[in-house]
Amino acid sequence: MRRITTTIALLGLSLFALLTPSPASAASTIEVTSATLVAKGVALDITLTVTCPAGMSGGTELIIRQRSGNTVAYASGWAPLSCAGEPRTATGRAWVSEGGRVLHNGEALIGGNAEVCGDNGCDYANFEQTIRITR
Repeated sequence: MRRITTTIALLGLSLFALLTPSPASAASTIEVTSATLVAKGVALDITLTVTCPAGMSGGTELIIRQRSGNTVAYASGWAPLSCAGEPRTATGRAWVSEGGRVLHNGEALIGGNAEVCGDNGCDYANFEQTIRITR
């Protein structure tokens, strides 16, 4: 009976250790805080507030879509990310596709997929947000 109790206790501790959140599994969050036109709408500077586990770094893709007449203007780019375990500012740039419509002041949809990695693995975050583009 003692052997069974010991085995169950060890299995329980092992399961607890496996399910305890590690730095790599802590949730990362990304919020778009501003979007500013560059070069008459050919590009967009995007400021993000990022919270992710300390010691991790990586990047995020940036995808912008904005209504432009009867079509949609599209831009894409990336932003480097460096994590401190508390909110930090990151800045990236997205460019309009060659031959595409330029971006303008007004409402746009900005989203992306982030990946940050460290010694204990990687963490992923998706975001999508409507924001007002300014000059």
